[in-house]
Amino acid sequence: MNPPKMICLPLALIAAQAWSCNGTISQGTASRVDAPDLHGIAVFLPQVLENNTSGPFADLLKTIARHYPEGKISFEIKPVKRVYFDTDDRDADFRFPIMKIRDNADSATPYQFSHEMMGKVTFVLYTNQAKPLAKLDILRVANLAKYVVEAPPVNWGFPTKSVVNLELSLKQLNLGRVDAVLWAQEEADYLVRKNQLSRIRREHFDDYPDVLFMSCNRRGDFVNQALSRAIRAARASGELQKAYARVHLPYQNWQP
Repeated sequence: MNPPKMICLPLALIAAQAWSCNGTISQGTASRVDAPDLHGIAVFLPQVLENNTSGPFADLLKTIARHYPEGKISFEIKPVKRVYFDTDDRDADFRFPIMKIRDNADSATPYQFSHEMMGKVTFVLYTNQAKPLAKLDILRVANLAKYVVEAPPVNWGFPTKSVVNLELSLKQLNLGRVDAVLWAQEEADYLVRKNQLSRIRREHFDDYPDVLFMSCNRRGDFVNQALSRAIRAARASGELQKAYARVHLPYQNWQP
């Protein structure tokens, strides 16, 4: 499998429960609402989600699947538009990755979050060493659009510009052409090291629930219940935490 090398982001904030999907009900296309085998699609991410057979995220899904005796759980890598733009279950029963920015963020969106999170993903604020910014600097002028902050296009509570190519955004930041980039720690750190971006400064921004998302229909409800049950069982066994630690770690305090 040869996924695209452009690191793209979800273009929607995903909902928490089916009845909170912005009043939207997705067209159901599954032949059986309760078909036990579950298939997902995911976006390529460097280091953590590069294919569906090996690597941190693939191993995490295998761990969850071991606690789902009712059927099989599988996934494949697809272009970002296939993963994030369709609101029905034509292409997949579930999709990932996505983070849940805040509680009650689901009322304006056409998807539902999994009831259970897989873990918490650390987001880091990357700025230029010549013009360092802290989280408080950005929040203080949240409504003034004073800084050019590139980030996942979700409702952060302050103006941002959507990242399309993470590697390019970080290189632009290293040259001082943008003020900040906000991104998940592991993927961005990998690119900072790979490209030897020595003019970048890092600061912990926040930690967010790492979840799956599904359609807003009866199939989506069934899949949500099934996957959330498997995630709970994997967590109770202690296996989920070990597998997730290979995907995302707590904030690592270092500088390029």
